[in-house]
Amino acid sequence: MKFWRASAEIIGRRYKVVILVAVLLAAVTAFGLPRLEFATGQDSIIPAGSQVYKDNLVYQGQFGGEPMLALWTGPIEEVFSEENLPRIQAVEQALIDDGRYAAVLGPYQSLQYAADQLPILEADLLPATIETVAEEARQEALAGGATEAEADAAAAEASAVRTDELLAEAARLNEAAPTPESRTFANPEFVEFLLYEGDGDIRPILRDNFPDPNHALMIVRLPGNAELKTLGPDSDLVRELVDQNALSGFDSVVSGPPRYLKDINDYLQGGMATLGGIAVLVMVVVLALVFRVRWRLLSLAIVTVGSIWAFGIMGFVDIPLSMVTISGFPILIGLGVDFSIQMHSRFEEEVTSDGDANRSRRMTMMHMGPPLLVAMLAAAIGFLALQLSQVPMIRTFGWMLIIGVIALVTAAIFLPTSFLTWREHAKPTVPHRGAVRSKWLERVVGALTSMKPKALGPIMLVGVAIIVGWVLTDGQFTIQTDAEKWVNQQSDTIEELKELREGTGFSSELGVLIEAPDVTATEVQQWMNEFAAAQVGQHPAVLLRYTSLPAIVQAATNVPPTEESLNALLPVTPEQVRISLLSDDLTKANLVFPIGPVSLDERGVMLEEFEADLNGDLAPPEGVTATPSGLGVTGVQLVESLEANRTTMTWLALGLVALWLLVFYRSIAMMVLPLIPVMIAVGLSSIAIFLMGLELSPLTTVTGPLVIAVCTEFTVLIQTRYVEERQEGRHPEEAVRIASLRIGRAFVASGLTLLGGFGVLAFSSLPLLRDFGIVVAVKVLAALLSALVVLPPLLVYADKHQSWTRFHPQRGNHPDRVPEAEQAVVTSSG
Repeated sequence: MKFWRASAEIIGRRYKVVILVAVLLAAVTAFGLPRLEFATGQDSIIPAGSQVYKDNLVYQGQFGGEPMLALWTGPIEEVFSEENLPRIQAVEQALIDDGRYAAVLGPYQSLQYAADQLPILEADLLPATIETVAEEARQEALAGGATEAEADAAAAEASAVRTDELLAEAARLNEAAPTPESRTFANPEFVEFLLYEGDGDIRPILRDNFPDPNHALMIVRLPGNAELKTLGPDSDLVRELVDQNALSGFDSVVSGPPRYLKDINDYLQGGMATLGGIAVLVMVVVLALVFRVRWRLLSLAIVTVGSIWAFGIMGFVDIPLSMVTISGFPILIGLGVDFSIQMHSRFEEEVTSDGDANRSRRMTMMHMGPPLLVAMLAAAIGFLALQLSQVPMIRTFGWMLIIGVIALVTAAIFLPTSFLTWREHAKPTVPHRGAVRSKWLERVVGALTSMKPKALGPIMLVGVAIIVGWVLTDGQFTIQTDAEKWVNQQSDTIEELKELREGTGFSSELGVLIEAPDVTATEVQQWMNEFAAAQVGQHPAVLLRYTSLPAIVQAATNVPPTEESLNALLPVTPEQVRISLLSDDLTKANLVFPIGPVSLDERGVMLEEFEADLNGDLAPPEGVTATPSGLGVTGVQLVESLEANRTTMTWLALGLVALWLLVFYRSIAMMVLPLIPVMIAVGLSSIAIFLMGLELSPLTTVTGPLVIAVCTEFTVLIQTRYVEERQEGRHPEEAVRIASLRIGRAFVASGLTLLGGFGVLAFSSLPLLRDFGIVVAVKVLAALLSALVVLPPLLVYADKHQSWTRFHPQRGNHPDRVPEAEQAVVTSSG
């Protein structure tokens, strides 16, 4: 107590100096605010040391990042009309010339590639395929037990069939474009020949750019390993060029994963500021209506100073902001207001009893400083549990909360008494004396805290049932793993993605990095096609088809690819196609699977089977490695990391808080009693969220330690005030009643400001934030109710039946207190 008494004396003599130091400290730490940066790289989602991160770094460094997709809806033959052809060429060439994109794969290049292949196919490759087909038929017959003569007959028949197919194709080409001069896109018949097979289906080799007869697609791979902040300009340019070169007779849409990732990033950087402002306005209203004391908005000013301290320090120590840490702003505002209200309320309680500002300041510091310090350290220690997370941005979130709660509680302990001392010097409070009286809010709190000790048995039975229910349901939560569902579902971005998927069947891709001494070797190419075809066959709902240079060769020749056939086509392969599928040194190849609209959980199951095949019967040849990469893989890794240790973090937070309370109080009872309501609050909120059907997200998965911190503060304050009243000589029931009346308005005001701050998030258009706001609001409400309903009868019961508690009367312990006969609890002054 000496420290708190000395602090009160220093504030009394130097309150202006204390305020000036706080302002100067805010001015200094404010220089750290411009240093705050948004962590938008992959290393904020998955650990930089993980194998997935390293693999994805290599993959995207070679073949680029996620695709932006431009879809044109209309008859695909008309893309190459006299009016539209220059426009589609202009779009593709402008994007290529810009230089920022990893690859641009458009309809014009695709069809031109098909046209450029014709001379090589006619002169070299197609005749050779007749021999290949014949030999394959012969070997297959021999393997089936046929004689040499029967095998020769099978080979001859296959050769004849293949010859007829080639002759029929040649006849189609001759009819469409009989001369070399007629083989141009100005000839509609030649365009149709290139687009369609003899049966009227689009050629398989073209389906990446022409999914069906009414859709043409351009794939623009954004730069690899790019941060979210670069996605906006990169994706916007694609959209602008498509709009500027609109194709006549076509509707267009430009979208892809970068668009909704950009939306999330933009909203968190801009929309959160708006929501933070609204949260402050809500707190102003709550304080005006509920916390009816002089200078009732002082807490918001204190929080402003504390927030500058906290975020400025974060800037100086290079703690970045992210989609998780930015959501901590309303959390810290709510906690800061909560702590400040407690100090302000106690000062008002004391000063309205006798008007003695010096005694009020001493009593406030001596009786509120210690429990707020205990609550602050309990919260900070509990937040250490977040370091157990495998997600970097959640670990960063933990450090932000620790720094924030320390800064804000420090401000809340020392600044309210300084400002209120200044106020009392300027205009002293007129004391009010008389009988203890309460307003409706105190009566509500009194009703909640008036459970008799005999009701403790049923309360604890319900509490045990709640905790058991929490344990049973905790693993049953649905974690929303589809990043598209984190975005406003009525936004243009989502509508565009839906339109895109309707036309293409996909909006993202899975890439597989193939590495070998020479990926053009025949055995490597043939294994790539065999493996890819098997995966599409096993997972048709997830993997729609596959693209690679070996796949292009096989589609062109109708036989398994060889090193010779690939080398024959490479000279006419467009640079944009080649760099997107093959490295310059021929040691890396790209195998790309368009992914259907499935969740990351379903992708995770597919990737597990994918890996099993790579290590099983479909293993690559010796010296060849295949590594799945891309957003789909990092997304699956994020989900696994979010699910890992989620429950453990909550229990660890409880354990760390329990250890701290035991160290501070040196009493098992004083440690256990405040934690029982905490456990019930965590369980009650989890069950409520489960029954409400709310889904967890990267934000809501970390709310366990948060509710533990909030509820621990509530219970520590109640327990501390109860002990104080008992040491003043009151019997247990009276101590609970008086304690409840005295802290009731401040308690509810702080609880409502917390609820208001988070409740604002519930009205966010971003489901990622909306669900977070709802979940945290439910947990704060559960914490408040559990503390008020469960703890008071527990305190009374423990006081009466356990000799090892510290609740025994010690009258005279606090000579500064006004005698009981002269006191009046007035919690609703001016």
